[in-house]
Amino acid sequence: MELILSETKQQGASLSKALFATAKVLEQVQGGASLTVAIQSAPPALRPAVQSITFQALRRGYWVHEILNQYVQKTPPGLTLYLLWAAISLVPEKDREPMYPMHTLVNEAVNATHLDAKLGFAKGLINAVLRRVLRNEHLYQEISEEKNPSYPEWWIRKLRYAYPEQFTKIIASSKEKPPLTLRLNQREIGGDTLKQEYITKLKESGLSIQAVRAVSNQALPNALELLNPVPVHQIPGFFDGVCSVQDAGAQLAAYLLSPSKGSRVLDACAAPGGKSAQLLEQFDINLDALEIDPARATRIEENFARLKLSGGQVLVGDAANPQTWFKGEPYDFILADVPCSASGIVRRHPDIPYLRQEADIQALQITQRKILTALWGLLKPGGRLLYVTCSVFPDEGESQAKWWLNAMPNAVRLGAPGQLLPNQHHDGFFYALFEKAKD
Repeated sequence: MELILSETKQQGASLSKALFATAKVLEQVQGGASLTVAIQSAPPALRPAVQSITFQALRRGYWVHEILNQYVQKTPPGLTLYLLWAAISLVPEKDREPMYPMHTLVNEAVNATHLDAKLGFAKGLINAVLRRVLRNEHLYQEISEEKNPSYPEWWIRKLRYAYPEQFTKIIASSKEKPPLTLRLNQREIGGDTLKQEYITKLKESGLSIQAVRAVSNQALPNALELLNPVPVHQIPGFFDGVCSVQDAGAQLAAYLLSPSKGSRVLDACAAPGGKSAQLLEQFDINLDALEIDPARATRIEENFARLKLSGGQVLVGDAANPQTWFKGEPYDFILADVPCSASGIVRRHPDIPYLRQEADIQALQITQRKILTALWGLLKPGGRLLYVTCSVFPDEGESQAKWWLNAMPNAVRLGAPGQLLPNQHHDGFFYALFEKAKD
């Protein structure tokens, strides 16, 4: 984050402006907006800095509120709260170097109050609270992230119950920066020689890379992890279709489904299209990529064009209601990457715990079952369906797989990883593979 902020300053931005814009983004997220949408309200020149601070603020949100409870008797109103939230999130954790001198952080947070007349009254409050926090460093560093992790109580309860031994690691991984993993387009640079030439080009561009180890015993020969993540416009060949950005855990899907040559394949709930593209890169198939949102469907088409892929068509429709789009010819393979809580990718989308409620999990379960039931009717006897979520909650993973086996007598469960917990090299996913018994 320090690099991004310093670059932004060179463009005429300042920490005070970035804190102010972050406060406005946090206010929108707390109001129910997704971070992806809210971040667009920040001025373009400030956006990298605002995104960086916002990620930090959301990842440490509940910890920040615990600190505020110690130093503020009454919750500050409106933007004052969110400005404090943004500033306190930049206070370093125990044994970590500060991103800014602390006096600079205080001064810039106070300066941010000058950017909106409504914040004029808050100048003294923000100055006093931040200075009290810094004077009592021993108190705020005693607040354990394990006891006060940056998630709602219900979220923590479900994780602790499901993973009593791995709970601490799951929480820790969610606060780390996610890896940036490339998937090489083997139709453009297939073969060891071309791959090695591209790897050399990456290194000559100043990028540090490493091959991705097998994930759940599955080799990923087209996966490379960038050790120093950069924007896609700095990745050689990206806009020429040489590679895509896709988490290593997500790259498992194509290998697990492994459709045969010439088969009919459906990728249901396909946006943003990474798994569809990978299937077309690796297999000679006829693929339908289904997406309910027309705008997201257009982006899938654009991605196919960038990667110079053929054999795929994009359909707009609801996976749970195939009568509106299905033409009658069944599929040999179906990828059901269903809507879920996205609890396995919160380090990429730290607003998720703030947008979800516990009741959402049950509602998502119902949606997932509707989609599974609808898609099963489109699968040929002997065909295979891969059920996928980017969730770590068993309610959306193993519980659903067991329910499906009980609900469908002609469903046979085949080998697949099941639950992948997030770690240094990949996000959290669930995979279950089913075959439809022949009559």
